[in-house]
Amino acid sequence: MAINISKSPIDHQNNIPVTYFKKEYIETQDYNQFISFSNDDCFISFDLIEEKAISIPRSPFGSIFCMNQSINNSSVFLQKVLLELGRKNIKEIEIHLPPSIYDDFESAELYVGSGFELSYSDLNQHIDLDNTWEKSIHKMQERKLSSLNSEGFVFRKMEDNELEKAHNFITVCRQAQGLQINIPWNKLKSLNDSLTGEYECFGVFRDEKISAICIAVNVTSKIAYYYLPATSPMFRNQSPMVLLIAGMVEYYRNKKYKYLDLGVSSSNGITQETLKLFKERMGAKSTEKPCLKLSL
Repeated sequence: MAINISKSPIDHQNNIPVTYFKKEYIETQDYNQFISFSNDDCFISFDLIEEKAISIPRSPFGSIFCMNQSINNSSVFLQKVLLELGRKNIKEIEIHLPPSIYDDFESAELYVGSGFELSYSDLNQHIDLDNTWEKSIHKMQERKLSSLNSEGFVFRKMEDNELEKAHNFITVCRQAQGLQINIPWNKLKSLNDSLTGEYECFGVFRDEKISAICIAVNVTSKIAYYYLPATSPMFRNQSPMVLLIAGMVEYYRNKKYKYLDLGVSSSNGITQETLKLFKERMGAKSTEKPCLKLSL
């Protein structure tokens, strides 16, 4: 089974139906030394930093993407990848796996069977976009939704030309918390321009004032990622994010998506309990998002 090796994002194949693996996304990222491996059935890419290979370090996840689920050649493919990385004097490989809702990716079992060990596992949370969601949210969130609606808060899908306004809002909200937004406007604009329709913006307003915003990424045709959420300190007591998530659930459910990925509620394996509890009360379910390492 032949394996193709690409040493530049420019040569990256563009038939992978995952936003973070598309050529337009790969090309916008900064790399020390990019390399990808592929054949007709499998794909994975890395950044090589000295003697370490990390699977797409600036993306939410990386793993072997299976382009042909009916053929199970992933184990042979992985062994060839490990052999090639060893030839490049790589001493350590680090792979950040997606949560299990991304079922086109290989799971941890494949890597463990090849000698990888668990470094840590983050807690990821998602909402099933089915007709049971309304029954899964906490009574407290139901009361907040009712209050927000009665107090004149309104959810709406924002226009594409409002993306910069949304980015500015998120930046200011993060600064008020002593944090920085993890993507500058010029890079977000570049991604939005090249990946048409993959980034969507949602807001909650009262009297035309923004109370909460989220920029989402349509990662696949089945999964949307709650990427950049923010709430104005002025409206924090009213919890407008409850209405924002409820509106996003309805929006993506109408588009026949299966999941709204709310992202991790931990950092390097340490759970952020307040964030985890909020998502649970919004009807979220939990899965693991492992980080695996192998010493060659």
